[in-house]
Amino acid sequence: MIAGTETGRRARRIYLRIGPPLDLTPEHRAAVERHFAAMTAVNPKLWNGPFFLFETAGFDGDGFRATARPTDYATFLEWRGRGFPGDLHTHIFPVPALTTADGRLLVGVMGRSTANAGLAYPPSGSFDHLDVVGEWLDPVANMVRELAEEVGIDAAEFTPDPGFTVIASGPRRLALVKRWRTPLRAADLAAAIAAHLGSESDPELGGFDFVAFDARLDPARTVGYVNPLLALLEASG
Repeated sequence: MIAGTETGRRARRIYLRIGPPLDLTPEHRAAVERHFAAMTAVNPKLWNGPFFLFETAGFDGDGFRATARPTDYATFLEWRGRGFPGDLHTHIFPVPALTTADGRLLVGVMGRSTANAGLAYPPSGSFDHLDVVGEWLDPVANMVRELAEEVGIDAAEFTPDPGFTVIASGPRRLALVKRWRTPLRAADLAAAIAAHLGSESDPELGGFDFVAFDARLDPARTVGYVNPLLALLEASG
């Protein structure tokens, strides 16, 4: 674990340069295919698409850097299924932390057709090919897209804090968190989000909630970075 990320470490900028595609041995590719076939037998709606795993992740002064290796989602799921072994790769993902005027954090509950069904965390998603800008990945573009897709929120209506907070989310996983503030209260946003979810035939989210900064979620029903994020929000207000 990178020092300081267990409770959150600030980064002024994020530099994620795209490297060569991840090359799997035939044996490893066969294991990935078997694992994904087993998962889709249980959940046929799982979709395999472009994905990135990261190498050489770390801080460089006030910035955070890593090399992004293109791969696919099935490869990530197989690695996750083995408990994120090894010390070469890291799963790095952007998180827009949308906070309201009454001190609450928006979290979504993942829908039953997703790989994280039932878990609660801020609406967000891993990097994919839509986040590529030249030789780099753009975490803010990812956040804007995910907020629009998952909860129908236009990030242009909110105010982002400068910089990022890098928070560990278990072994070999790092969340790149940027806080987005709204002058609205949670109740003012709830109806619009509910209407957006209700308009989709198979929404990615099965529900949502606004969690008070001084609350903590059951670790079994969330992911590793969420409670440290709530603690940071509680401390900063």
